[in-house]
Amino acid sequence: MQHNFMMMLNHLINKMLYKKLTTIQIMKKTILFSAAGLALLSLAACSGNCQKGGCQKDGLCVKSDIDQVYTGILPAADCDGVRYTLTLDYDDDGNDGDYKLIETYLKADTAVVTGYSDIKSFVSEGDFRVERKGDKTYLKLVKDRDDSQIGSVDTPIYFVVDTDSTITMTDSNLQVATSGLNYTLKK
Repeated sequence: MQHNFMMMLNHLINKMLYKKLTTIQIMKKTILFSAAGLALLSLAACSGNCQKGGCQKDGLCVKSDIDQVYTGILPAADCDGVRYTLTLDYDDDGNDGDYKLIETYLKADTAVVTGYSDIKSFVSEGDFRVERKGDKTYLKLVKDRDDSQIGSVDTPIYFVVDTDSTITMTDSNLQVATSGLNYTLKK
């Protein structure tokens, strides 16, 4: 792509030298090719954005200016389910960042469209880290007690990255539950 741009630029310069172009034509073409060159440089700069921790082989591509939001309803022992809304805000290095987790306890309710009504919500915030074990990538969420509500989970929470759009909650030994229940959050 850069080679084609250089050929076009060289052609334009030769055309300007050997043909009589008006000053306005030269200025228009110079501005056009300058803009095209800047766009090409921007693309080249962005293509390196997914290196060394930015894009993982499992499809987790980190964009530092875009939060990733995962949601899902997970099973619970003392209510009909817990709606998890997890927002990940990656740092520039792509290996860690800040998170916000909203856990909303639900009660079955046929009167509402979703089939559930909210009982109580807890918000926790803290740091997360992308970790690798073997060929798997995990997220470890560690709560910051100063930025979290009482009642939210105190111990670290772990998720295995399944695909670029799904993560599954694991235990502290990084094992997915074998109960057959759904512990997956989706983008």
